[in-house]
Amino acid sequence: MKKLSLFSALGVSTLTLGAILASGLSTAEETEKSVDIDAAPAEQSLVVAELFTSQSCSSCPPAEALFSELADQDDVLTIEWHVDYWDDLIHGGSNWKDPYSNPVYTERQRSYNASLRRTRAVYTPQAIVNGVSEGVGSRGRDVSSMIRTAENLTVPVTIKGETIEVGASASTADIIFLRLLKDHETNVKGGENKGRKLFGKNIVLEASLLGKTSGQTSQFERPEIGDNENCAVLIQSLSGDVGPVLGAAKC
Repeated sequence: MKKLSLFSALGVSTLTLGAILASGLSTAEETEKSVDIDAAPAEQSLVVAELFTSQSCSSCPPAEALFSELADQDDVLTIEWHVDYWDDLIHGGSNWKDPYSNPVYTERQRSYNASLRRTRAVYTPQAIVNGVSEGVGSRGRDVSSMIRTAENLTVPVTIKGETIEVGASASTADIIFLRLLKDHETNVKGGENKGRKLFGKNIVLEASLLGKTSGQTSQFERPEIGDNENCAVLIQSLSGDVGPVLGAAKC
């Protein structure tokens, strides 16, 4: 199956995700069923809880610990996006480059903030739930409230073995496949967390565009994942600022 990373090494972090998608991403081949179906709320809908974080941020380990607990809940999909704007900041005479950071993950966060907060300013740790609500990622009560009050997603998505099935959608959206590191343990040797051992789960390693939704169900071959990896699928518009999550599934 042909696929191309959404988050390849891009030297210019000021590009919007919409521009990135427009810059030549090819989509995987899809197989559509011949019978149209009406879009309907997904059964046992997941709640998607995203965390924007950095190993160089001293306020982030409590948020990563919280999201590690949430990751064990069947009805919650947690995703850690490690941003890069902490990588070059000197603290205590040294800095620490987060090995999982990527400038495009930072751009995703800026795009979210443009939609949700009317600013491209960013902060860590930031939690975003279903792409429509945001708050400080280490505030357990606030994150729990956003998860508890989240509305059901509207596009059904299932991952069965090597097959991904995406239900009909009333509007066109992107189908995004995520490779996630199940868990990590990192000894930080510089920056604000120097000397600390950090832990996390479901860290984004790669994202690829499988295709777009339509008024019919579609099936895709699931991309391969490696040892100690999870995977997930998000249905979300990446044209312009990042839109609400319409559907999701985890492997």
